[in-house]
Amino acid sequence: MSDQPAVGHVPTRDQIEARTSYQVAAVVLVIAGIQMLLPDEVTLGAKWVIPAIEVIGAPAALVIMRFSGLASHWIKRGITAYLAFLVLTSVLNASLLLVSMLRGVEDSGGELLFAGFGVLIINVLSFGLVYWWVDGGGPVVRAEGHGSDWDFQFPQQASGMTWTPSLPDYLFTAYTNIIAFSPTDTMPLSHRAKFLFTVQSSVSLLTILVTVSRAINLIN
Repeated sequence: MSDQPAVGHVPTRDQIEARTSYQVAAVVLVIAGIQMLLPDEVTLGAKWVIPAIEVIGAPAALVIMRFSGLASHWIKRGITAYLAFLVLTSVLNASLLLVSMLRGVEDSGGELLFAGFGVLIINVLSFGLVYWWVDGGGPVVRAEGHGSDWDFQFPQQASGMTWTPSLPDYLFTAYTNIIAFSPTDTMPLSHRAKFLFTVQSSVSLLTILVTVSRAINLIN
């Protein structure tokens, strides 16, 4: 017999959570790793504090999701708060990078470039996770085919395909938003999606045009 799933096979809740847990954990580890490598001027307090919260919070949130039937409302709020922390940290990194530049901190062009690109990567990964979490009622609801009140419209959805976005799709959406500073193929539909797009593109614009451009000037 073939090992391929039958046509129309719908993954169970456990399968959905298992598949996405590894992806989310990997993304958070990358964010925390970059945080540890950023210059002291771009971090708040001891360099290890924020990455420690990020690394501890991610597996805790994913484990709790397995038992979300006990108190799903409060657990969803907790995970939302955790993802908001990631976004606020991303904005904080960009703000501190700008402040350090205005104060004339004597970093080399290479160090500023690394810090600038590190902040941009954190920006993409953090906002990508938020987009993945909020759209259409959440990842589990979407994968089970019960998505509603969509925050984003992907080209596949606009063309009428029976298709469900996954985490990589939202990460790509976050990436294209910082490159174009506007929606590309994925359109924001809700007010909160438009607000998040605006915040993300504004932070990336600040980082690219002000900080990274100055680093390039220093190299030259």
